[in-house]
Parts: sequence; C-alpha cells; structure tokens
Amino acid sequence: MKKKISNKQFAEALFAVTDGLKGEKLNEALHQFVLLLVKYHKLKQGALIIAEFEKYAKKKSGIIELEITSARKLSDTTLNHIKKIFGEQVESIEKIDGEILGGVKIKMEDKILDASLKTQLLNLKQNLI
Repeated sequence: MKKKISNKQFAEALFAVTDGLKGEKLNEALHQFVLLLVKYHKLKQGALIIAEFEKYAKKKSGIIELEITSARKLSDTTLNHIKKIFGEQVESIEKIDGEILGGVKIKMEDKILDASLKTQLLNLKQNLI
C-alpha cells in the first residue's frame, strides 16, 4: 500500500529539488515531478500543490504573508506601520469586514492576532458574566 503524501509534502519536495536550478536542468526536474504526480494520482491537485509551493518558497526566502482584516479601509501609513512591525519583507492582503466593528485582525501563517473591537467586547462580556 502506498503511503499518502500531502500536497504540502509534494510542494516542499519540489522546492528542494528545483532550488537553484535553471534552464534545461529545471525543465527536466519539472518533467520528472509531473511524472511523479501522475504516479501518485495527484495531477488534478496540481494547482493546490503550486499554491503550497509558493507559500513554502516565500517562507524559505524570508517573506512573511499577512492577512489584515479591518472594519474599514486602513490608510497606507497604518498599513505600512503594521507591516514594519512584522519585518522587512512583508506581503499583505487587506480585507474589509464590517462585523468586527473596529480594530484589526492579523493572520500570519497559522496564527491570528485579534485586536478587533468585536472580540474585545465579547471578552468583556465573558468576564462580566
């Protein structure tokens, strides 16, 4: 029985094999990788594997991805200040969610920093009960 390999594992393997390759060597490595995907019946998962590969490659090169959610559009100054806190190489996606009432929620990898007014009010309610 074949061991199940996750899309993330395929992406990390692709990064390890192709890191630093160029030209014909890169083409050959990609060709072999596609054959491996066919062997493991993962070709239909290609788009998901590529998305995992991009995340992993950014992480390895020191780029931090942030998802910043606020109740309204933040000014460029505020966005730049938030990015600066997390480091030099930060890519961000800004989302608007009126339900959080105010403040921000910042998602970084598998961590969520929640400084939204909605969460603060819910915490206050729990403490008063």
